[in-house]
Amino acid sequence: MHSARSLLVILFSLATASLHGQIYLSSESHMIRKGVDTTLAVSPKKWQAAGWIVMANMSVWAFDRYLFDEPWARIDLKSVKKNFSSGFVWDNDGFSTNLFAHPYHGGLYYNAARSNGMNFWQSTPFAAGGSLMWEFFFENEAPSVNDFFATTFGGICLGEVAFRISDLIIDDRTTGLNRLTRESFVTLISPIRGLNRLINGDSWKHRSVRGNVIPDVPVSFYSTFGYRIMAENMKQHEDVSNIGCLNLGLNYGDPYNLENSKPFDFFIIMTEFNLFSAQPIISRVSALGPWYSTNIALKKPHHQLTLGLFQHFNFYESSTAIEKESLNPYKVSEAASLGPGLLYRFRRKDQLTFSASSYLSAILLGGSQTDHYMNDKRDYNLGSGFSFKINIDLLFNHHTKIFANTEYYRVYTWIGNNPDRVDNKYASVQGDIGTANLNVANLGFSYIVGKHLLLGAQAGYYYRYTDYKYYPDITHNVTENKLYIGYIF
Repeated sequence: MHSARSLLVILFSLATASLHGQIYLSSESHMIRKGVDTTLAVSPKKWQAAGWIVMANMSVWAFDRYLFDEPWARIDLKSVKKNFSSGFVWDNDGFSTNLFAHPYHGGLYYNAARSNGMNFWQSTPFAAGGSLMWEFFFENEAPSVNDFFATTFGGICLGEVAFRISDLIIDDRTTGLNRLTRESFVTLISPIRGLNRLINGDSWKHRSVRGNVIPDVPVSFYSTFGYRIMAENMKQHEDVSNIGCLNLGLNYGDPYNLENSKPFDFFIIMTEFNLFSAQPIISRVSALGPWYSTNIALKKPHHQLTLGLFQHFNFYESSTAIEKESLNPYKVSEAASLGPGLLYRFRRKDQLTFSASSYLSAILLGGSQTDHYMNDKRDYNLGSGFSFKINIDLLFNHHTKIFANTEYYRVYTWIGNNPDRVDNKYASVQGDIGTANLNVANLGFSYIVGKHLLLGAQAGYYYRYTDYKYYPDITHNVTENKLYIGYIF
């Protein structure tokens, strides 16, 4: 239940998430950097990692307690005792706070361990421990079950992504302004790691090797700026919203590399930012990476197949405060989600590459648009369910790409709001009892001019059907069209 006004969290989250790519693993990667493997071994420092988690929680608590004077930050021994006796509840914080800021904060816990020599699996308990510490000791409100799941699972995903991105930047062979710039970006992307390097003296230590801890991988990084039109049913002019948008992203690693053996040896993270509109600054954050993957041998060398267990993080948000306010957009979250995935690629020399992927995932914690539940800062339903995704990608001559993808989310809200109860608004509920079904479909085209300039167009469609227990069912759809120009680094 962190304050939505925790400005430091939002600023750091912008840096961490500002990496864009399609929500499927691309058929081609433009390599930013691939040098000699200079990885260093770091001894695990568990107590130092635990100390960073305590400091992170104390810093955020002090920020909200003394700068914003938040009522929930007034803690003492009585509040701690009450938290242990009350048990877990479903809280009513805002959509971005519960389903984006909390996963980001969990990434700080995770990186406290990861940057102190622990691997993926050893770092995951620290995300859970940091969340429990906050819920029981640093708030005077009952511990939140949704916060625990979002912080732990979302933190593992965003934390590992941030750690690997920061590892790409580290180069202990550099000096002067180059070194200062690199260390600043490391701290911005993975704050705990950057501060840890500063205290340990690694920020200015000069070595004959890069000093990274993860072997080099092929990476593509690109950004786009565009014009986006969002409309409800495209029936009335007043339902149309014109939005500037900025997309930044990263494709990390090669999903068909036989040497992949560790979680997140390849992944994608993408975001979309809204500009010059009443929409939320962050409209989308999506990340996808494997906990486990294996290549399946095929007889023909032009065909490649990869099977894996993938973690998904998806955050879509739009606001009703659009011009005439008649547009009722979309919200969906996949904060804690895991399931199998299958990736296929066919290459015909340099002329054609065809890629396809499909994923089925169990959503342990998700969120969906609601038409009724309004309590405190919450205007959405929480719940669990599943998702299914299919992606197709055609690349011609390394320049022309046609892509299509569809995502289906089903979120069940079981512990729900009963409008017949007078005292119901004070109850601990997930929202309105019912089932939310959301389809997201995109069709796009892009062309690379030369080696770096990217031109593209994309059409999107969002369809929602919600089956409520106490209210009439709702069918709703929103369309989006986008033109953009970008640069591949």
